[in-house]
Amino acid sequence: MAIETPKYKVIQKKNQYELRFYAPFITAQVEVQAIDHRDAANKGFRPLASYIFGENISAEEIQMTAPVMAKSYSEKIAMTAPVTVSGKGVFQVSFVMPSRYTMESLPKPRDSRIKFIQNPERTMAVIRFRGPFGKQNFDRNLNKLHYWIEAEKFHSKGDAIIAGYDPPFTPWFLKHNEILIEVE
Repeated sequence: MAIETPKYKVIQKKNQYELRFYAPFITAQVEVQAIDHRDAANKGFRPLASYIFGENISAEEIQMTAPVMAKSYSEKIAMTAPVTVSGKGVFQVSFVMPSRYTMESLPKPRDSRIKFIQNPERTMAVIRFRGPFGKQNFDRNLNKLHYWIEAEKFHSKGDAIIAGYDPPFTPWFLKHNEILIEVE
């Protein structure tokens, strides 16, 4: 049985990099406090999985999709002093909803933390990589993607999103991950 993923068209491909045009899609999203993307994905997975496994007002099970996505939440705030570091940040963790649903037809979640987001069509620069969903792997591949975006003369337009395509029991060396950044 194939797992549904967001629909996209590859515009350009070079080694592990792709420029993709994504059609609109809907995600179910929660915000969590986490140390890094891996911690965020672990904390956000449970409420989202409960929702798709029937923990919603109509008790409807929703077909599993891929990827699970996580991004740090960046909000532009006026500069103040002093600067403090807490060691944790706010992350948005998302499940892609099956394309048969609209914003109006999705079952209402019982968990008030779950919000639905209509993602518009957009162009994304993507790097594909294998391995763990951890900070070191994320940072290394994010740097590579930024370098490629700059070399190709694209302009970044948002925060990096890490996308994991495999279930938790997949061995780390077989995991298929991506980092996506919206570009102009």
